[in-house]
Amino acid sequence: MPLVPGPVVTLYAAVPPPMRGVMFMMISALGVVAMNVSIREIAYDIHPFVIAFFRHTIGVCLLVPIFVRPGSNPFRTANFSLQGLRAMLNVVAMLAYFMALTMEPLAKVVALTFTAPLIATVGAVLLLGEKVTRARYLALAIGFGGALIVLRPWAVELSTGSMLLILSSATWGAALVVIKVLARTDSPITIALYASLLQIPVCLIAALFYWQWPTMYQLFVMALVAVFGSITQMSIAQAFREADATVVLPADFSKLVFAGLAGWFFFGELPAIWVWIGGTVVFAGVFLNAWFEKGTRDDMRRLARASEVSQSPNNSRENSGDLRDERNRMG
Repeated sequence: MPLVPGPVVTLYAAVPPPMRGVMFMMISALGVVAMNVSIREIAYDIHPFVIAFFRHTIGVCLLVPIFVRPGSNPFRTANFSLQGLRAMLNVVAMLAYFMALTMEPLAKVVALTFTAPLIATVGAVLLLGEKVTRARYLALAIGFGGALIVLRPWAVELSTGSMLLILSSATWGAALVVIKVLARTDSPITIALYASLLQIPVCLIAALFYWQWPTMYQLFVMALVAVFGSITQMSIAQAFREADATVVLPADFSKLVFAGLAGWFFFGELPAIWVWIGGTVVFAGVFLNAWFEKGTRDDMRRLARASEVSQSPNNSRENSGDLRDERNRMG
């Protein structure tokens, strides 16, 4: 018996890929907010480090069917040390994030985590030597300017929660750079497997300093955290498979709206207007960065095609002129 009924498959296939991508990105946004609410529900009674350990342990169990597919060897990696570095960065980002959830409004947490892709772009420039256009530098400046609006360091003292969020975004951005390097040689399943397995012992070491056995209710909520986290990761991956980042990223902004509503409904939080303004500006920077990056990739593809045509035995002066025009257009 098929896992998904035929009519559902037919209906899914009838939806255009861009719309499917937006749908999955919004599901991931809901998953993040649901996970945050679940963590906040128990984080005052059991330490966030303990929650992180159980989140990853249960999460690995949920991913076992993917890791043990016949004919695959997900343990084969070309760079175990980088896998370990990525896991360490993930742990630091997650532990700081979980702790910040107990100190700051949900909307502020989400607004500042939007900066992680911007930090990853800066890291790729500094560490990998990637080229960035002036337009993308402008997008980065807009994004980081939005983060300053959220934090307002000129008006209020930086709180512990804000500093933890900055640490979380910075280490997650660094992890994204490492993932970019790993993706050159390792499969996505291998990267996910090592991230999951290596984070468990590190989280356990941190959790042992604050260890307490969870109640059945707390264990149930932590299982929800793992489920929501897994749904989020799979939905993001599927969203980017269905459509380009510039199509699906705007839907990720719904995360800020969902977080604001959830914070108000469950915890009576009313985020300051600066959080909404700054979060919007940060997200605008993220979207513009992705948009300009796509434009650069498209230009490179057109230049490569024009170069192939110019090198063809049947090329003409007209083709050579097209190549020159393309290069001139790129700058």
